[in-house]
Amino acid sequence: MRRERISLYVPCRLVRYYSKKVRERPARYRYLSSTIMSSRLPITVQRLLAIATFYPLLSFFVGAFIGYIILITVIPEDAVIYTICHYTESTELRDVLMLHFAEARFVSTVLWTVVFGVVAYKLTEYLILSYPSFISSKRKSEIDIYLPHAVNMMYGMAAGGIGIYEIIKTVAESKSMFGELSKEFGTAVQLTDIFKEDLLSAIKYVRDTTPSERLSGFLDDFIFIIKGGGKLSSFLKNKSAEYFEEQEVSYTSYLDFLSVMIETYLSAFILLPLFLLVILVVMQMVGENILNMYRVGTAVLLPAATILFIYLIKASLPIPQTKIRKRGLDFKEDIFAKKVEAKMGTFKVKKLKRLVKKAKSALLHPLEDAVYTIEFRIISFYVLVLAIIVTFVASRFLTLRDLPVVTLSAAAIPLILFIEIREKAIRQIEKKIPEIFRELAILNEAGLGIIGALKVLSSIELGMISKEINIIRSRIEWGESISRAFRLLETRVKSDVIAKVIPISVKAIETSPKYKDAFQIVSEFASAEVGLREKIRSSMFLYVVVIYLSISVFLLIAYIMIHNILSTFSTSVAGGVTFTPKLDLIKETFYQVSILTCVLSGLIAGVIGSGKVLSGLKHAYIFLIATYFVFNYLL
Repeated sequence: MRRERISLYVPCRLVRYYSKKVRERPARYRYLSSTIMSSRLPITVQRLLAIATFYPLLSFFVGAFIGYIILITVIPEDAVIYTICHYTESTELRDVLMLHFAEARFVSTVLWTVVFGVVAYKLTEYLILSYPSFISSKRKSEIDIYLPHAVNMMYGMAAGGIGIYEIIKTVAESKSMFGELSKEFGTAVQLTDIFKEDLLSAIKYVRDTTPSERLSGFLDDFIFIIKGGGKLSSFLKNKSAEYFEEQEVSYTSYLDFLSVMIETYLSAFILLPLFLLVILVVMQMVGENILNMYRVGTAVLLPAATILFIYLIKASLPIPQTKIRKRGLDFKEDIFAKKVEAKMGTFKVKKLKRLVKKAKSALLHPLEDAVYTIEFRIISFYVLVLAIIVTFVASRFLTLRDLPVVTLSAAAIPLILFIEIREKAIRQIEKKIPEIFRELAILNEAGLGIIGALKVLSSIELGMISKEINIIRSRIEWGESISRAFRLLETRVKSDVIAKVIPISVKAIETSPKYKDAFQIVSEFASAEVGLREKIRSSMFLYVVVIYLSISVFLLIAYIMIHNILSTFSTSVAGGVTFTPKLDLIKETFYQVSILTCVLSGLIAGVIGSGKVLSGLKHAYIFLIATYFVFNYLL
């Protein structure tokens, strides 16, 4: 397990000074010490205090310098002195300041820079000392999210006959699946392997220092079961059911949170920009030229707000995401070589021919495998080539107004089709996963080993996953290890569900030939996971419809404003003054704001509908084409 380090320079004298302070008054630093332990930061209290003194001192001078630059560049000369003289009621003070004006200006400059320096010092000190608390709070949230899924995995391994230490070590090594929770279990493993603590003492240490009360309570019960000699699989089964019920509650809370987020987004970032734009158009009609500022502000604020909303929605999703392993392209490589006659027993490799073979295999790879195994970057290459060809051909027949839309469509439509087909294929495979493991468990109970069970399954029509089962069976028959053959399914099918069930399955097969109990649990877990995802997806569909309705209202109002209302005021007279609004500028502003709002709202709709930004490309494309049609053909 890789050791983490914090590489920051700090004077040794400061570290020794704070070491003495901590020894003299340990109670004063007890909270900071516990916070560092719960954050699992590789740093001592003494070193953190030294860092929180040294770097704020440096920031003091930086802050003072910035304050001085602001004083001489932004604030008018001697403005501070004149302000004091203007607002003070003391005549004597005004006289003294005016009499000793040079000295007063020097003192005010020093005070101004010192204030900036002190603010920078305190802010840096606060940020450094608060960093362990921030990390601890962040870790607590992540641990609470991943704990139910880790308990499900532990339950499957316990039912398969795996020992307690191996269960804890497996969770510790599964950082891609459980994030910060793996670090907690990894702490127990390190205490056991490196410091030779007994397992119970190591688990107690994690229980007492973890930032998550939920994990602490689980480990407390876990220790009680181990000491009391209870049945671990029954305990984990009950905990798994309990956490699944809590997950249902968190799912309901997530939908409530999502409804609030969507209402906020619709109000603040779709309807509010439209309302402000209408107001600014009216101001433009009476001579206020601020539409350009509005466009710049919208171009900056809307993307930033959209990124924030996407982060909040994905971070609060009750189903944690798994980091799926990546793999390179699997193609057979021929080594082109010829015998060199001048030197017997030597060969010359034809590097150019081998490079051509590699490039050819890479380019033809998407045509030789299933759609769900194709890398997005590979399909993007084909889409780019297609867009260039379409642009070159269309440029001879279309105007500059229509050419960008045709180019965009040539790139967007294939990408959207690829993403939708791949996601549909992955969902179909995920739905078959519970059935696959259920059948494997039944076949194992009937006395078949894993190879025999895979042979039986390969003869059954199970849709797209039948091809993957045949690949796994073939690789095992060719001599590849069972673990590696099963993990190939995880790398080929980019699915969170498969990434969570494969490690349990591999451990169960490696531990004992009787894996039926573990596979039955894997089947139940996969079924619950797929069902929950489908439930969330169907519930979110309503919010996607709401976004479509909001964009329709946005475009309708823009059409009415430009086509009906503004044309009425094109030559209006009030008080003998004729107003002629700049219709081209107003229409261009509506057009740009509409495009930006529609594209960003499409991405939000994709995140809401399926939890993925790429799924929002189809919504963004539909909104974009609708906007283009309204402004270029209806107006």
